[in-house]
Amino acid sequence: MLIQIYGVTTVADAIEVDRLGVDNIGVVVDEGIPTWDSVDESAACAIANALTRARLVALSLSTDPQRIAATTELLKPAIVHLARAHLMTSDELARLREQLLPHELMLTVPVTGEESLAEATRLSRVADYLLLDTAHPSTGVVGATGHSHDWDISAQIVAQVDRPVILAGGLGPDNVADAIARARPAGVDSETRTSRDDDRRRKDLAKVEAFIDRAKVRDPDGNARRKLRTDEGKL
Repeated sequence: MLIQIYGVTTVADAIEVDRLGVDNIGVVVDEGIPTWDSVDESAACAIANALTRARLVALSLSTDPQRIAATTELLKPAIVHLARAHLMTSDELARLREQLLPHELMLTVPVTGEESLAEATRLSRVADYLLLDTAHPSTGVVGATGHSHDWDISAQIVAQVDRPVILAGGLGPDNVADAIARARPAGVDSETRTSRDDDRRRKDLAKVEAFIDRAKVRDPDGNARRKLRTDEGKL
């Protein structure tokens, strides 16, 4: 089970989360788009340089290929994560895919209903990974909301696409095992529910450790794992 922890904003947290043995650590670099979990370029680079085990995932909220390329060049992550890929055309994404090589590409699919299956299929054609996330019920903002979505639809997406699927959206130690059992993803992602109660920009290391333990204990025995390409060392 691939474990991804998002919203790391300090070097201290990056070092400790990395030490706990997660696979991916996600950073949101400030691109001039308001969001509560972003860091400036200097802090993003320092976090990237602090990692010794986990792979860096750099999230871009932009749909501008030049801005996305600039973020990629700045951080040189293993994976570039586009949170608003659903707002881009297939042709735009295909061109960007070629431009960003050899960096891998993770694309967010907002799970809003049955229509999400068609969008997941579209995005899977140019993605190395899909990340299934939640649209806020009031604002429509996708990601970092603390809200979960219909895991049965996520399960349909997992079964339908031929790319590794990472389940996100309101996951924490209390519900990750149930989410894995329902959706059977290749990986799970947590941000809001592994943050500290007194400061959501900092990670609660006890929550992170519990999230890892419970996700690994509930690792499904076949479908999700077969979607990971073992020749690339992702297990």
